[in-house]
Formats: sequence, C-alpha cells, structure tokens
Amino acid sequence: MSLFRAETREPRRGRAWSHDARPAPSGDQPNMKSGTLLAVTGAGLLAAGLAGTALASRGGRRPGRAAQLAAYGSALLAASVLADSAMEHYRGNFRRKEMFIAPIVAAGTVATALATAFTSRAGTYKSALFGGTIVTGLFGFSFHIRNILSRAGGLSWNNLFYRAPFGAPGALALAGAAGVGAVAAERAEWRERFGQVGHGRRAGRGLGLFTAAGLFGLTSEVGLLHFRGAYHDKLMYAPVLALPLTGVAMLAATVDPVPYKRRLARTTLETTAALGLIGTGLHAYGVSRNMGGFHNWTQNLFQGPPIAAPPSLAGLALMGFSALHLLDRHGRHPSDGRD
Repeated sequence: MSLFRAETREPRRGRAWSHDARPAPSGDQPNMKSGTLLAVTGAGLLAAGLAGTALASRGGRRPGRAAQLAAYGSALLAASVLADSAMEHYRGNFRRKEMFIAPIVAAGTVATALATAFTSRAGTYKSALFGGTIVTGLFGFSFHIRNILSRAGGLSWNNLFYRAPFGAPGALALAGAAGVGAVAAERAEWRERFGQVGHGRRAGRGLGLFTAAGLFGLTSEVGLLHFRGAYHDKLMYAPVLALPLTGVAMLAATVDPVPYKRRLARTTLETTAALGLIGTGLHAYGVSRNMGGFHNWTQNLFQGPPIAAPPSLAGLALMGFSALHLLDRHGRHPSDGRD
C-alpha cells in the first residue's frame, strides 16, 4: 500500500507521469495544464481574428476576389499551424524557448491575413510580415530536420514517425507565401485596371507554383503519418491519392492555363477542400474512439489524430483557387463557354 500511495502522490509533485498528456516538466520548463493550454490557444485564435478585423476597419479599398481567396487560405493555414504547434510543442514541454515562436508568429499571420482580405492598406508592411512568416517556417523546418538527424539512428523510420514532424513548419511557410501572393494579387488587379497588363498572370503563376509545391510536400507528410497509423481505415488513402493528383493538375494549369486544364485543376481543388473538411470530422471521430473519448479530452486531443491538421488542405485549396482566378482572366478562350 505504501508503494501505491507513493505512485498516486507523485503526479501532484510533478515528478512522474500524470494524466496531462506529457511527462512532468523539469523545474526550468513551463508547468501548464492541458486545459489551460487549449484555452490560451483558443484565445490566441480569437485575438488574432479580432486584431485582423480591427486592422481592416481602418479603411482602404476592398481587395479583389483573387486576393481575398489567397488571404483566407493564408489565415486558415496559419490557424492550423497555431493550434497544432501549440499542442505539439506543449507535448514537448517547450524544452527550447524557440518553440514559442511558431504559435506566436502563426497568430500574427492570422491577423495579418484577415486584414489583407478586407483592406488594401499597408501592403508593404503586410508583405514584410508575411516574409517573416516564410523565414520562420524555413528555420523551423531546419530545426525539425536537425532534431530528427540528431537522434539515435539518424534518418530512420522510428525518428520520422515519432520525432519533430519535418513537414509541419512547411505549412507556416506556405501561409506566408499565400499572404505574399494575396498582396501581389491585390496590386496586380489594381494595376490592370489602369491598363498595366501582365501583372495578374505573373501573380497567378506564382501562387499556382507555390500551391503545387505545397500539395506535393503535404503528400509526403500525410502519407508518412497515415503509414504510421498502418492505414487501418481505407479512407486514410484518400488524401494520399488526391493531393499529388491535385498538385499535378495545378502545375499543368499554371504552366499552360488552357481552359480544360483550369477546369480540371478547379475540380481537384474542390475535392481537396472537401477532404480537408471531411478529414477534420474524421480526426475528431478518431479522438472520440480513444479510451475515455472527449471525456478524457485533456489527454486524447494530444494523442491524436490531430484535429487541427486537415484544415490545412482547405487552406491550400483556397490558395489554388486564387491562382486560377487570376489565370482565368488571362487564359480565356473563345470556345470555352464557362469563361
């Protein structure tokens, strides 16, 4: 009985495993409860949204359709990173102070992207902020790769499965790229109103190439994590098959934006966006099937599958729709009834 009492008291003193989804942190690490973290993350998303709305209310002309789509895609990607990185870095006990950077930068990106969707003001400052987001994502990618390679066994399946996810920071870089594309699209559409043609096509091609690259990169990340789950549900094959096909269609439409290629790309993007929404529901269902379900949410939300991950597919799809909108305006064909 004395041993049992010792084991039940240890979690209270923070020196053993608890029911809080992670090992107890050492004295120099934050001792935050799971519920507190989720509340802070939700508050961060809300604050970012309100900040973006407040910035947008300061006036300026309303951006065009392409700029709005790219900006919403940036906001959705950044929101996904904010929620996912906050939870994953918490599970890692925030061992390094740099682990606070990703959720903070993601929150700033959400606010900036929402402001970009509603007003054209301060485009230069927005581009600089989005550029900082890209740099942060690239640095995060290098940190995650170094984390994998520094472990025993180096580049091995075990380290790829259970260490820092190599593809996660890429979503933050893509959020920044979508934001830069939104600002570029707004400027291009404005200039073309005054006869400066060609800017929209260049902006559309840039967004299209980034969208295709993001889809291929996301395929590797989703494929790896679903492989870790042994594809125990056949639905887990859906994004692994759909994402690269969408990437190929998007690349083809970007390089040669003839009408039928643009239609094909739009259809595959719609499928990708639908998978993002359906995947969110399926991941939530997967969490509910863990022991204790949502009644034990302080642990099961961290054990996965990650509910915050699938919305990134919809964010990429919005980025692709923006590119197609710009390309549609410059790739019209007399025989294309839809254009």
